[in-house]
Amino acid sequence: MNIVLMTEGNYKAAAKIAAENLAEAWSEQTYFKQLSNPNDTTYLAQEDGVYCGFLSLWYVLGEIEINNIAVSKDFRRRGIAAQLLKRMENDFTQAVSCVLEVRESNAPAISLYESFGFKAEGKRKDFYSAPTENAVIMVKRYQNT
Repeated sequence: MNIVLMTEGNYKAAAKIAAENLAEAWSEQTYFKQLSNPNDTTYLAQEDGVYCGFLSLWYVLGEIEINNIAVSKDFRRRGIAAQLLKRMENDFTQAVSCVLEVRESNAPAISLYESFGFKAEGKRKDFYSAPTENAVIMVKRYQNT
């Protein structure tokens, strides 16, 4: 598997994966706009030349905020999301914390985040739509000395 940064040449792949896998997917235009956002980093995972997953984050004042992470259905359960999270952590070693929201019913994702040291620190009532569902706010704090 290869993990690359999102560029003008591949941003449509991130948008396509999002549209196929996230009920609240950003538009293709939004992904394109993120290319000029100095706080944005978006990774794309490739397996056998096929874009199969992505992770979008904003990094501001020592905090990583994961906006979206998704893996195409045919590529799930292969460790792709874990590889994306590892790449993020390797690139942002100066981070103080990382925060994300996850659907309350998404047990596999919650388990993955917990395996990376994230802890549930709250909920956002009715945060998601299609279907309406609470979000669990998960946070990981890094020990940077």
